[in-house]
Amino acid sequence: MGFVDTVFYHGKTVPHRPAIILMDRVVTYAMLADAIRWVTARCQDAGIKAGETVAIMIENPIRHLTVAYALRRLGAVTVSARGDQMSELPALGTRIVMTAARGVVLPGGRTVLVDDTWFTPRPVPQLVRDPSWDDPGRVMLLALTSGTTGRNKAIAFTVAEFEARLHVLTNYHWAQGNDRDLLLVGLSSQWALSEVARSLSAGRTMCFAADAGEALRMIDFYQVGILVGSPQQLRVVVDSWAETPATCASLHLVMIAGGALSPGLAEQIRRHICPRLLLSYGSTEAGKTAIAPAELLRDMPYSTGYVVPTAEVEIVDDLDQVLPPGQQGRIRIKAPAGGRPYQAGDLYPDQTPDWFYPGDIGSLSEAGVLTVFGRADDLINAGGLKLAPERVEELVADHDAVADAAAFGVAGASDVEQIWLAVVARRPVAEAELRAWCARKSADLVPERIVVVGAIPRNAMGKVERRRLRDQVTGQPH
Repeated sequence: MGFVDTVFYHGKTVPHRPAIILMDRVVTYAMLADAIRWVTARCQDAGIKAGETVAIMIENPIRHLTVAYALRRLGAVTVSARGDQMSELPALGTRIVMTAARGVVLPGGRTVLVDDTWFTPRPVPQLVRDPSWDDPGRVMLLALTSGTTGRNKAIAFTVAEFEARLHVLTNYHWAQGNDRDLLLVGLSSQWALSEVARSLSAGRTMCFAADAGEALRMIDFYQVGILVGSPQQLRVVVDSWAETPATCASLHLVMIAGGALSPGLAEQIRRHICPRLLLSYGSTEAGKTAIAPAELLRDMPYSTGYVVPTAEVEIVDDLDQVLPPGQQGRIRIKAPAGGRPYQAGDLYPDQTPDWFYPGDIGSLSEAGVLTVFGRADDLINAGGLKLAPERVEELVADHDAVADAAAFGVAGASDVEQIWLAVVARRPVAEAELRAWCARKSADLVPERIVVVGAIPRNAMGKVERRRLRDQVTGQPH
């Protein structure tokens, strides 16, 4: 069982060490090990069998992870999902959803209600495991990702592939000093599940916060050493710092992935949260691809790090011809099965490595530094000027009336794309004021339209769901 076995080991050797911390509770390794055993028995009582695909929709991180580890012990295939992904689960062969919420219905399947009784002491029968459940090529986990299309697809993780991801995270984690991490990323992402498994396998402590303000309070109260999140999640933490002042003195590293980090946001994180930043680039399909301390990349905006030894990356043109170092083109990465979607019921899929195209535009230097300019589908072609929407968003990032922003392209007259900007306002603000603000910074990037919205749709990683946002703002599905 690999990483699950380590929890039981730590439960015996360091039983009183915290494994998981929420603001109002601490779960030690001994407590977590006991809970996994109790929940394993409950799963057996519920008739869950090896090889079945089971969705987990439980918001409480402690209970979510306990259920996931129990199902791993039973040889089930798990998929951590959000409520808005329910309609996609049957196509994956999911016939069971485990949830703490009443009224959840899985089309064509059954719901298992996970209540407080699942986490109370009970007799635990001896578990007899089939060795085939740990076959390296057997699927153990499915992860839903938007891929390059903006629509969810499922990526299969075999036992060997998940362990390989843990190996990479452990090698490049830089976990010196304080042994407590705080994860801002939602558990519906594979990155989050891997980070938790990395932390618990190493006997560290993983913390979870309900919101940015609570994250800041937890950093000081529980003396957190490492903060993990996407640029957008960290922007919210920085914005919350003014209302929830915290020293963050215990932090010695902020790990950032899941999107481009602008120079302005990097400086704000250094000033208010922690001076030491570790950047990385990866994907559900190909895993961690590039990592480096931000200090080494200060003179290379939007660089994500040095390509790690376990990754194979190329920059190619539209004809798939490899481009020389420094030239901009499409990024491709060798990945298991080339990142192809999982086929329901296939417990032993062909995972032969092939090229995966994440949909990003970038360049690779002679020294191996990977720079990412943005997603090809998101680039706005404004009268022949192709630009990443993040460049437009940066214009208003420091405006005191803007809490969040996302840019996108909308076809205007003669099908020429216009720059549109959606903003979440902290206070009433006129479109003319924001346009003038943008014009003072860049005359070429002034949005044609600026629309105030209630919220910017984002995935569990904090990435903007631009297709969905454009549809909401324009009322014209694409």
